[in-house]
Amino acid sequence: MRKHFTLTLLSLAFCCISYAQRTTVKGRIIDSTQQRGMAYATVSLVHEKDSTLVTFARADSSGYFTLPNIDKGSYLLSTSYVGYLPVWKKLEVAAGGEQVIADVNMTDLVTAQNVTVQAKRPPVTMNNDTLEFNTENFKTHPNAVVEDMLKKMPGVTVESDGTIKVNGQTVQKILVNGKEFFTGDPKMATKNLPADAVDKVQLFDKKSDRSEFTGIDDGNTTRTINLKLKKDRNNALFGKIYGSAGTNERYDGQANINRFNNEEQISLLAMGNNTNKQGFSIADAMNFSGALARGMRNGGGIVITGGSSSETGLPTTGMGQNQQGVATTYAGGINYNNNWNKKTDLNTSYTGSDMHLVTNRQSTTQNLAPTNSYVRKDNSETASDNTQHRINLALDQKIDSSFSVKFTPNITWQKTASNATSNYNSVSSKGVALNEGSTVNINNADAVNITNNILLRKRLAKKGRTLSGNLNNTYNHSQSSGRLNSNMLFYYENQMPVDSVISQINSRDAVTQTYGANVTYTEPIGKRSLLEVSSFGNISIGKSNKTTYDQNLGNGKYDLYNELLSNDFTSRYSYGGGGLNFRTNQKMFNATVGTSLQTAALQATNNTADVKIRQTFTDLLPNAAFQYLFSRFRNLKLDYYASTVQPSVTQLQPIADISDPLNVSSGNADLKRQYNHTLNMNYFAVKPESGTNIRALLMVVASKDAIVNADSVKENGSRSSRPVNADGVYMVTGNFGYGFTVKKLKSRFDVGSSISYNRNVAFLNDERNLISNLAIGPNLSWNFSIDDVIDLRLSSRFSISKATYSLQPQANTNYLQQSYGGEMTNYLPWSLVVNNQFNYVLNSGRTSGFNTQVPLWNASIAKSFLKNKRAEVKLSVYDLLNKNIGITRTANQSAIVDQRYNVLNRYFTLGFTYSLNKSGLQTKGARIMVGPPM
Repeated sequence: MRKHFTLTLLSLAFCCISYAQRTTVKGRIIDSTQQRGMAYATVSLVHEKDSTLVTFARADSSGYFTLPNIDKGSYLLSTSYVGYLPVWKKLEVAAGGEQVIADVNMTDLVTAQNVTVQAKRPPVTMNNDTLEFNTENFKTHPNAVVEDMLKKMPGVTVESDGTIKVNGQTVQKILVNGKEFFTGDPKMATKNLPADAVDKVQLFDKKSDRSEFTGIDDGNTTRTINLKLKKDRNNALFGKIYGSAGTNERYDGQANINRFNNEEQISLLAMGNNTNKQGFSIADAMNFSGALARGMRNGGGIVITGGSSSETGLPTTGMGQNQQGVATTYAGGINYNNNWNKKTDLNTSYTGSDMHLVTNRQSTTQNLAPTNSYVRKDNSETASDNTQHRINLALDQKIDSSFSVKFTPNITWQKTASNATSNYNSVSSKGVALNEGSTVNINNADAVNITNNILLRKRLAKKGRTLSGNLNNTYNHSQSSGRLNSNMLFYYENQMPVDSVISQINSRDAVTQTYGANVTYTEPIGKRSLLEVSSFGNISIGKSNKTTYDQNLGNGKYDLYNELLSNDFTSRYSYGGGGLNFRTNQKMFNATVGTSLQTAALQATNNTADVKIRQTFTDLLPNAAFQYLFSRFRNLKLDYYASTVQPSVTQLQPIADISDPLNVSSGNADLKRQYNHTLNMNYFAVKPESGTNIRALLMVVASKDAIVNADSVKENGSRSSRPVNADGVYMVTGNFGYGFTVKKLKSRFDVGSSISYNRNVAFLNDERNLISNLAIGPNLSWNFSIDDVIDLRLSSRFSISKATYSLQPQANTNYLQQSYGGEMTNYLPWSLVVNNQFNYVLNSGRTSGFNTQVPLWNASIAKSFLKNKRAEVKLSVYDLLNKNIGITRTANQSAIVDQRYNVLNRYFTLGFTYSLNKSGLQTKGARIMVGPPM
């Protein structure tokens, strides 16, 4: 191994000093019949010995091309052009200088019908806006998944959390043979499908559904990758099974089985582990919790879980070193796709999960009130169980060439149980004890959420004239029960301590139903423009009943009805209106301008307290967008829109929630809706041939009547809070990135930075507090690769934060987090693969005890064996140095919270992987055959 590592270092050094020996290859591609230059044809260069891609480029408008910085050696030159046979030529490149090769003649397919030709596919093909890579030119190790292959493609990078970027832009959708895989979650496909099953990788910007329907480009696209499978996988069973066990009773098991039969696709995923590897993406968790949250916003639905995304009850991936707690997870899913007669397209999936999570937290909270400031320390332990089932279906039926119906129902069921205990105490800024206590909070809840959406689309006789309608409804039913036991002691100067004891049970039952519809008509104006007229309406009806009983100390039963913490609540929220938009799509630009008028009404009644709320809002919501196309690969986009944030029923209900005496909250019946102005600017430029890209993003959001909190802090450290409206709230966010490839170093570099400035308003003890948060996050990454030798990625990221408070300047904070990461994979003889991942996080500027330095080193060595290397055994270690700890800091309008939490520490595992259907491993790629018609 030492010898191999030395060779790796020598290879890297050689790359850095060999520039003087490199050659620039030039040539011209011409039509063999007309002897004219082939404008913008694609030219690729591969190694002769193994056909791995070296570089690719596009010819200019006259057919001339240049391939710079080519090492001396033997190559194959490939040229491709739509409608022409690909051409392969052997090329010997001499050392240094410039080498001009003979013209490359290409034959169109019509002429080629007179002869029989067998040609190898070109490595890269550019067809209009689609960049297509043929996978036989990108070597991957045995048992690699699609993610590993994408890392080797020019312009493609994969972040540590699995996020895929193409030329700096995030890929939002992954298709398999043109179909969504597990409802379009990109990571489900890239982290599970085997690399050797893929024949082609197609990169393109998918137009919006509206653009495809109307035929007028609105400038909205989705960065998309389509994975075209090999023919032998289109009618085959393939996948892999993995299992491992290790020290500290750690285990991990996964299965991925796919059965494809032309248009029919069936995929099965299953997993179980206690190593914090979890089954679904953060998007899934957000989708589910968002559905429940909509119920609350629209009138009385109950969100049965809350807080951060890690507490939604659905296991999520991508948390990495920041995963709070230790989870035991079992999850699985099945996905089914099919298409009948090119008219009926069905996509359906089921996912289920069960997660047990134990989290221990120690936190220090600095209260920022100008008077009565204090520091609170908490120690808590929470054990939670979360079970979730979800069924998605999308049925797209084309009645004829102009009329289609799409039906997309969704059913989600979730059950949670949690048991949380905490101990806490607060001291004043002078070190005087204010309070101390302990709390036990037990909750059980379940909810079902059903959504239905029907989309009808009709193209009328004139191109661009369309009529579409949408019908939707949602049903949400949640039930919860809980028990709260709290013992608190409050200290007052020159007085005896006052205790507060709470022992109560509560239950809640809530139902929310929503119904909505909209109709849109488009009328073409000329060949490149259209007018869009729309009308919409929505109604939401909610009912929530909460009951609370205190413990009767006389008989020990919970039979004392607590009227202040009980309520029977009904609500009706409706909105409707219409809109008018003009869109035009010219050769160099596209633009949209329009507005909508929306009227909303809220009627809510607290039947218990006999409190009624009536509010109406009428808003004009303008929008505008402009995109200028400097070229196919460089554009500038500007867009503006206005939106509103309606206050929730909870925010409007003027009833105090005193379940936690230290934090009492109440609503505000006079609260107005928040009106936002949002402006976005996005600039993007890329050179696909060289892999160079520049991207810049700027977003500004300004709010009128922003909904903020007004807090009152008492001398004993308790707080009461209510929402109010305020002006002067705005946010500015920017992001810049530059990526480039240095082929002579076999390297890619990406450098960038994010910057954000948030100006918030809050009220502390009736005084206006202006809060400013500035965050700057520069980052740099380097990727280096030598096929069959080494893959190396180094990265660094800084998070510089500054928070200022007008009422308490002495609480202004500056803190820094530095993150350094490295991942190295070495491919050794005897089918050995060694992988090392190292991340080092340094925190400074925080509360004493939270300025940590956290090195996390994971390593593994794997050996492949059996025929076609279908089996693999792997020895892995997590947190080799046994130094992993969890630290977070959050700063809000009234407090700074530093938190330490439990994480996984060092353990070893021995695992075994078995791959199904490895027949595609040794393929050399498809051939293109052209001959006379039969």
